[in-house]
Amino acid sequence: MITPFRRETRIGIIDGFEVGPENAPRLLMLHASGTGAASLIRLAEIAAERGWCAILPNLDGYGATCVTGPDAMARHMAVARHLLDQTSSPLPVFGHSMGGFVTLRLAAEGVPMRRITVFEPVAIGVLREHAEDAAVLSQDTRAVSRIAPLMAEGRAEDAVRDFISLWNGDRWDDLPEKARQSIVAMAPQINADTAKVSFDTHFASHYAAIDAPLTLVGSEKGPPPAARILDRLADALPRARRVTIADAGHMGPLQVPAQFEAVLPLD
Repeated sequence: MITPFRRETRIGIIDGFEVGPENAPRLLMLHASGTGAASLIRLAEIAAERGWCAILPNLDGYGATCVTGPDAMARHMAVARHLLDQTSSPLPVFGHSMGGFVTLRLAAEGVPMRRITVFEPVAIGVLREHAEDAAVLSQDTRAVSRIAPLMAEGRAEDAVRDFISLWNGDRWDDLPEKARQSIVAMAPQINADTAKVSFDTHFASHYAAIDAPLTLVGSEKGPPPAARILDRLADALPRARRVTIADAGHMGPLQVPAQFEAVLPLD
């Protein structure tokens, strides 16, 4: 069962979907930049088949979600924090890309979570600590540095072309026209997201205080920055479990959700 929701909260409007039986235990799932809550519905349905109800909020600027905060990342974190605060006991959390980064940041700040899975979180700051990571860091920096100036010129497609090609794993021109149109429509939000996410300065040691059971998930075909981020996080979090999903790329939770069933943070 897929149930849309829209809630007026003390921080603003939060909307999204609940997927699964109403009386089932809850799982929070946080989406990637440039996608939205609907991108995780197929994976949420897998959790529902195992007796869970997945809460899929749109982060700030996606869907009808609109909350207060100084910047995009702060507002995304406020959405997730609000939903986590509404429960009587800590929830398990799955985060994809930017959603994984939101999850890690909140967990590092001590927000209680029962169990955590992050798939290729864009915790870019962990790549700023070691000189040997400069090459992979520069791949993201080059792509992101084009976004804001080209958006200012009204060239939304050119602005996001390199960034999407790097992180999604498909050349921009190879994407279906409908997909390109959808991404271009989200270009202003991608610009707002990357302005904070891709210039993050939190080193890996910032996450060392996370004490919830944590699974760090990568993909066999993901972008080089994603794999190196997971390496640095694994070094800082030696108790974390590290998993690689074969025959998947950075958009694996959307494209091959069945391959992610085993890493969902379910008891």
